[in-house]
Amino acid sequence: MKTVISLFPGHGFWHKPLFVLTALLLFVQCKKDTPEEINEEEVINRVTITLINSQNTPVVYTWNEGETIPTLSLTADEVYQASIAFFDASDPAEVENITEEVVEEADEHYVFFEVVSANLTIVSAGNDTVDSEGVSINVSTQWTAGAASSGVIRTYLVHEPTTKSGSTRNDLGGSSDVELDFPVEIQ
Repeated sequence: MKTVISLFPGHGFWHKPLFVLTALLLFVQCKKDTPEEINEEEVINRVTITLINSQNTPVVYTWNEGETIPTLSLTADEVYQASIAFFDASDPAEVENITEEVVEEADEHYVFFEVVSANLTIVSAGNDTVDSEGVSINVSTQWTAGAASSGVIRTYLVHEPTTKSGSTRNDLGGSSDVELDFPVEIQ
């Protein structure tokens, strides 16, 4: 004779479906969630600004973390083609160019230059990278130096700006991946 033990006496008919349902619920509740991929911020500890004057002479200014920010020397009434690049130079044997990621993720990045006290105008260059809405992100710019003066070029790499227009850093929203004050002398 076969003995059946039922959790619900008198209802042997339901014990198998109820057992399957309970086991299924336990399995679903115990299933581990796959963690979301975290897009970690890159380390940026080197920034270069390359200025090319009307005679096609390039000058590269490099800032490395822990060093003094170099002074940019410009000639009055000169127009420069400028480019900015961002690097992770933590391992000198394997310097990583972060600019490539900035360009690939153009919708999420914007370079903002704020000129303080210098007679200098900075606009996007015709060959600059644009985002999906056609807005230049300012990795390539044109600098027009006016009369002799000195000042600072506050340089920001903005991550996830809420807008890419405005006259101050606060207008843009987002967070700053890089924030540097380059001294500038126009002679």
